[in-house]
Amino acid sequence: GSSSLPKVHYNPPHWDSDESIKRFVLSQHSDLYQKLCNPSEDGTCNYSTSVTLDSNLACYGKECRVDDLEVVQVAPGAFYEYIRQPCVSMSFYDSPKKVITGFSPWVANIGRRHTHAMCADPRTAVAARSCCNITEAEQAEYNHDFEYHGERVKHGTNLDQCTADNGTVCDPIAMRADNPLVNIRPVYSYPFPSQNTYFWTDSNCTQAVKVRQDGTIAIIHEPVSNPSFSENTVPFVDAVNTVNFFSVTWERDPMTFAELYPSLNNTCGGGACSITRDDSCLCPVTLSETPAFDSLPSRADVLSLKIGAFDPDAFSDANITYSLLQSSDDVEVYVSSESNITNSTSTIFKVIDEYGDAAFFKNMISSITLGEVYEIRNPPLFI
Repeated sequence: GSSSLPKVHYNPPHWDSDESIKRFVLSQHSDLYQKLCNPSEDGTCNYSTSVTLDSNLACYGKECRVDDLEVVQVAPGAFYEYIRQPCVSMSFYDSPKKVITGFSPWVANIGRRHTHAMCADPRTAVAARSCCNITEAEQAEYNHDFEYHGERVKHGTNLDQCTADNGTVCDPIAMRADNPLVNIRPVYSYPFPSQNTYFWTDSNCTQAVKVRQDGTIAIIHEPVSNPSFSENTVPFVDAVNTVNFFSVTWERDPMTFAELYPSLNNTCGGGACSITRDDSCLCPVTLSETPAFDSLPSRADVLSLKIGAFDPDAFSDANITYSLLQSSDDVEVYVSSESNITNSTSTIFKVIDEYGDAAFFKNMISSITLGEVYEIRNPPLFI
């Protein structure tokens, strides 16, 4: 449309009319530009209300440098919002990294510090660029060399950029902008978590689970503390302040059929978890991700899997590709170019579901163990 404001994502309303906001403008040489513009012979664009990308497009120029897109500008006053396919991710993941947000009052001779921290999956584009030691020691230049306002990148992308610019990723003593007039602050004042801005650090972060007496759980984040000042954990994943409890399926006693979970009645699993001030149990978590099958399964077995996958054809232009390894009358097995075996968590199964549609499943069982005693399914996140 004519507005740069997205409908599914969130950008501050004033960005639409602020000419200092850096937008992601497509090059006319880009395949994505050609798809969205659909130009006539004279180059005039013929816009559609929505455009579906039914095949992979080669990136061009700065498109190859970003991990994700929200809004692209095809021409002045012509914008498209990218809406990805529905995706399910896991609540617990390998090697969590600390991300920071918030903008505290100015500290003399230091600058502005962040106020809050939490964990993030380094494999996902969920936090913005942040690079230390570019101009000031132990200070982070937020949105360093970013491509557009609102950009989110993976941890590795941020690290590569910092290294290339002779900087480092750190847990900073303060945050600054290379040009405050056209940059944004690390906001933590919006009522919805997805509307706030987070930035990558190099610090680690630990995930845990808090279990109430009724068996409901909350996901807890424990970021490594900043070495220079105190910070808060984001409230919805804080062990004291969280109110985000939800139900899970626990193993049951074979005789009484009672759910088995840590509580005060069993001293939080016989000491496997710690007792909190509000009489809940705080449990350390161990993540396990294992292949579900090591050989060709049946259709019924595949349909029992809990984690979906993308169509293997979607990876045809990626660094990792998929190929058909084996098949039966109702199951096809696709393996990645990295593993090339069925017995891998990257393997994808294709079956036809009860509605006659192709369904794809990942060959993975993802679970978490609380205090090395209680095992439950890794809770999915529907985003």
